Amino acid sequence: MCVSHFYLAPMAAYAALLALARSLQDILELKQYVDLFHREKIIYLSGIVDFIVTFLEDYSDEHSGAVDWLGNEIRKAAYEAQDFMDSYYCLALTTDNWKFSADKVNLDRDLTMAFERIGFIWEKTMKMKNSDAAKDLQSVSYSSPIERSSTTQATAKNMVVGFDDDLNSIKERLYEDSAKLLIIPIVGMGGIGKTTLARRAYDDSILSQFFDKCAWITVSQEYQRREILSGLFKSIKNEQSDKSEAELAKLVYQNLLGRRYLIVIDDMWSTKAWDDLKMIFPDESNGSRILLTTRLLDVASYAGCSDTLLHQMSLINEDQSWELLQQRVFGQQSCPLQLVEVGKKIAKNCGGLPLTIVVVAGLLLSSGNMMREQLWENISENIRSREPTIALQCSKILCFSYDQLPLRLKPCFLYIAGFPEDSEMDVSQLIRLWDAEGFLKPNDGFKCLEDVGERYLDDLVNRSLLFVMEKSPEGKLKNVGIHDMLREICITKAEEEEFLHHVSSKANSRTKVILNPYRRLKIHCTRIFQEWDILDSRVRSILLFAKIHLEPKLSLRSRHIGVLEAPGVIWQNFSHVVSIFVNLRYFAFAIGYASCPQGLPISLSKHPNLETIVVHCRINSDWDEIILQVPSEILKMRKLRHLIWDNPFRLRPYQYHSPYNIGIVRESCLQTIETAIDLIFDEEIIKTLVNLKKLKVEYHMENRHWDDFNLDNLFHLKNLEDLEISMYLPLHDPSNLLPWNHAFPMGLKRLSLQGVPFPWENMAIIGSLPNLQVLQMINIKVTEFSEWTMKEGQFLELKYLHSSLDHLVEWEMEKEHLPRLESLILTRAQISEIPSSIGEIDTLQYIELQYCEKSLVDSAKQIQKLQHENGNETFRVRVIGYRGYDVLF
Repeated sequence: MCVSHFYLAPMAAYAALLALARSLQDILELKQYVDLFHREKIIYLSGIVDFIVTFLEDYSDEHSGAVDWLGNEIRKAAYEAQDFMDSYYCLALTTDNWKFSADKVNLDRDLTMAFERIGFIWEKTMKMKNSDAAKDLQSVSYSSPIERSSTTQATAKNMVVGFDDDLNSIKERLYEDSAKLLIIPIVGMGGIGKTTLARRAYDDSILSQFFDKCAWITVSQEYQRREILSGLFKSIKNEQSDKSEAELAKLVYQNLLGRRYLIVIDDMWSTKAWDDLKMIFPDESNGSRILLTTRLLDVASYAGCSDTLLHQMSLINEDQSWELLQQRVFGQQSCPLQLVEVGKKIAKNCGGLPLTIVVVAGLLLSSGNMMREQLWENISENIRSREPTIALQCSKILCFSYDQLPLRLKPCFLYIAGFPEDSEMDVSQLIRLWDAEGFLKPNDGFKCLEDVGERYLDDLVNRSLLFVMEKSPEGKLKNVGIHDMLREICITKAEEEEFLHHVSSKANSRTKVILNPYRRLKIHCTRIFQEWDILDSRVRSILLFAKIHLEPKLSLRSRHIGVLEAPGVIWQNFSHVVSIFVNLRYFAFAIGYASCPQGLPISLSKHPNLETIVVHCRINSDWDEIILQVPSEILKMRKLRHLIWDNPFRLRPYQYHSPYNIGIVRESCLQTIETAIDLIFDEEIIKTLVNLKKLKVEYHMENRHWDDFNLDNLFHLKNLEDLEISMYLPLHDPSNLLPWNHAFPMGLKRLSLQGVPFPWENMAIIGSLPNLQVLQMINIKVTEFSEWTMKEGQFLELKYLHSSLDHLVEWEMEKEHLPRLESLILTRAQISEIPSSIGEIDTLQYIELQYCEKSLVDSAKQIQKLQHENGNETFRVRVIGYRGYDVLF
């Protein structure tokens, strides 16, 4: 259980004030509905709110106890004021003008009440700020985290201190000379390193040569068999499947049949989970292995393993704890002598649990002055063991690490409680949600809110409260995760502060009625056709991550919903829903051809605050029907920044050789468009999309020509950083295979071309892009065999190259031509060998060959040999599809 029950009061108050500040700004933007007198009052009130927000940021981190008592008062006042403002806002947008004039009396009354409550808080904070009463309060203060050195990061990434014997033991059992299907459980308490140990064994370079198929799945406490099977199939075949549960089970079984396989089942909590999975693993006495991790000894025993195979993990000793702490904090450098004694005390107080050591190391790294001895002494005292068990002590340390977060990071961290257990959290999605909630504030260094969100995530990762699951090819965070024990802390804290409430399905009830005062709801849906009836009008955010095949349904009474993350919900009366929720900022939903046969209704474009639209298409029909339409008025939305579809959409009205009739051209805020089909870049579109950063488009070229789409105008999108173009060309009409000769925007960092007729002699067009880091060229439609001779001064920043090298018979280059290349991926390439000079590139880390010939595989092995001789022991080659295997060398 966490300590300091009421310590979170400043955080809850802070989050409430941020929400109020957004609501006040919304009112100010309704110029035609707010007269000058009320406008000045709202501006003054906004200034007071901003002052209190800044006060909490600057004051509560150092003097938390002094503001605890005030936190609840601030939150209540802020919520009441926000309710007033949101009600007025809804009336302004949904009531006839002649009726609405009478409601200005209510605005005057509501503003007066808000001034009284917020003004009282302001007076108290002014007195506290000018008082010396809190100077003697003892606390540890932390600033923004310092950046870890590359040495520290590299060391921490592969660190398994004290696990050498464990790792060797697991490897011996995996590779032992036994034809039986062996089940090898790793058993131990949460945070002891079970998953880390399994991952180190799974990543062993020998493993892919010993086993034909390897797969990793995470089960967790709350799981769905179909999702586990789908994850297994994806891990084995590297492709998605929408088949039924029974069909997936059959596919997994068939793909493992006749192969020696290794399956890792991580985080298994029940014997039922094993019963749900065991029949899909064929036992052909060919040396296959199943490695599972669990906290529960009875689960391990039930899985059928013998005592000799069970691996029980132990806590690490004091020396190992100190070694791990040193490596996490200092990397390969030595700990300063004056910190050794207190550092050993900290390591001892962590109780031998690796997770607590990692989190405390993150706490030290995030301090403003890490070398200050008093800082280490304070941390040592705060985590000193007074608890009867290691589990309670670990919980205390994790809570302490959370308590030391800067106030700006606390609501962002607690928001993680709204995501499903063991989920890979998409960084872009998470940042967009933080933004919609109002948690992100621009500052002098980061004026773009997305950049602010990335910095916040980096802070949480550097503090070891989140861990990196996947990075993009250019090295940016893509997916992050959270340890189970930290997630439990997150959920507990969020509930204690009424920040976010968790509700789940009941086995005996199809309809779940929810009535509570929480602003945010996380709904966990596991039953098909579950209905959720949200009665409380104070709800502002709903997170419902149920899969579409469960077909959940929502009924909402609140008109003030701002965040609706419901990607599995198909609204039966979509136009009505859109007309009700006028406060929406973030809207993720499912769409079906039956519910929206014409695509999105034009009424959606009238939402003045909508920033993100995420559409999940659920259509079982022909291709022509899948291409739903989006009204071109969407592009004129004042605040919309992200328009994302998982299936292609077409702007409406749509006629060949016709403009979109946008009307008065105004720069939109749109930064992301995915995935538009046959988008015409006429002059109006270019002027409208001037702020676009990411664009994904498809072109279907039946009876069409390049000039129809004005693609030469792409060059004028100066802010575009990420461009993906896919083309579908009719093979029977060679006249449409005119080569691409258009310039790209000079700011591009990522470029993906699929099916585009781009001749190799035109590669200078791409090579001249000064910021390009990622290049993908797949299924390039060229008709003649060609050579590619690279030139110096191009591709200066390229880190990641993925290509099918279509119709390329010769590739000539020197290492200076790709000076920063880190990863090379070739798919069905027809060249006989990789240029040997690629092996001389100092930055090269990885080559992957997908369905390539033996000569190409041999040349990759020669490059690996050269890299290893030059001291790059981490360099790897992966071969997929060669002789039917997936091998990592």
